[in-house]
Amino acid sequence: MNNSTVTLETITRSSALLTADAIEWARDNLEYLNSGNNLLGTSTKLEKGSDKFSSYVLYLQPADKVAARTLCPMAELSGCKEACLITSGRLGMSNAQAAATRRTVLMLIAPDYFEEKLLSEIDKAERKALKTGIPALFRLNGTSDINFAHIIDQRPDSMFYDYSKLSAQLRRASVRHNYDVTYSASMYSERSKYELKLAVLRQDKIAAAFNTKGLASDAIGTQGLYSFDTTDLRHLDPRATIGSLTSKGSNKAFRALEDTKVNSFFVTSANVSEFNSIIARG
Repeated sequence: MNNSTVTLETITRSSALLTADAIEWARDNLEYLNSGNNLLGTSTKLEKGSDKFSSYVLYLQPADKVAARTLCPMAELSGCKEACLITSGRLGMSNAQAAATRRTVLMLIAPDYFEEKLLSEIDKAERKALKTGIPALFRLNGTSDINFAHIIDQRPDSMFYDYSKLSAQLRRASVRHNYDVTYSASMYSERSKYELKLAVLRQDKIAAAFNTKGLASDAIGTQGLYSFDTTDLRHLDPRATIGSLTSKGSNKAFRALEDTKVNSFFVTSANVSEFNSIIARG
């Protein structure tokens, strides 16, 4: 990356795209912004499917944490801002947080460089796949929910997938042979529950986060659903598959309190009957 790709002038000129904190961070981390570090990474869950696919994921800072205009349009109505996995596990570590901030700032204020870099990394991964015989798989919305169709359409021979709370993303996937989207359920609001009902009627693949870490002390289990924690290879699942995810980065006190809530991003003891009723329809 050329040292002049992002300058103080670039940041000032594009300041309307960033939050005040992000502007200050960008000015203080100019050298890091221009480091040329990779945009795509991986995660423990992705690695569990590495015997069949080499999986690559793009982690951005979600919602309005960096972007002046939210990168997750359903974050408020789905109640997932606080529960976002960006704060859990390795993603919650300071170096991973800084990397996610860097990627997001670059995407917003240096979009041409960001797109060129992202496509270059996809191409590099595909060249590796040819050598190893293990196909590459790409998830561009690791912690965001935005339209990357312009990237996906430029690489029609690459396979992309996402989890999304947006019906528009499901529609984009339905007309693309190389894009697979799993609907991300939420029991937080009447709107999010309505969207879940529509996903069930459409026979979409659905992922539901349960308020448990799979411990015996937790009040709720995953109701015998297929576990989506074991692998992230969602594009291999049949249509209408409904799977469970467990709460990441939580403690017993948090889960005990959350389990009393009817309006929660998670499936809880207080709303599991309604959840079961919704997914039984259609």
